[in-house]
Amino acid sequence: MVAKKPKGAGKDLPFDRIVYQIIETKLGSGFEAVCPELVMTGFGDTAEDAKKALRRQVAEYLEDCEKINILDDTLIEAGFYFTGELWMSNEVEPAGDPKIRFIGTPSEADFGEEPE
Repeated sequence: MVAKKPKGAGKDLPFDRIVYQIIETKLGSGFEAVCPELVMTGFGDTAEDAKKALRRQVAEYLEDCEKINILDDTLIEAGFYFTGELWMSNEVEPAGDPKIRFIGTPSEADFGEEPE
């Protein structure tokens, strides 16, 4: 799921590009929707109502994190990674191996050897 900006939010807030999972279950006569990455739960009479409640809570929480300048730290701590375009939950799509590129040729000094 992608967090949506609440109405009236600034146009450049980054939490509209955050992908997280929603797990929905029947709970008694209602439904619950859970975002395990952010440890948040929404409830409703229908599955859609529960998901809407959860999305609203997530959006408000992320907006608050942005206001106090801890959004990136919060997302990283919750298991998200930035793809260059959006924040992706590692639970939704696991991060791949890092791409390591070596530039240049290592010198002998890099290996602790003395040049001859």
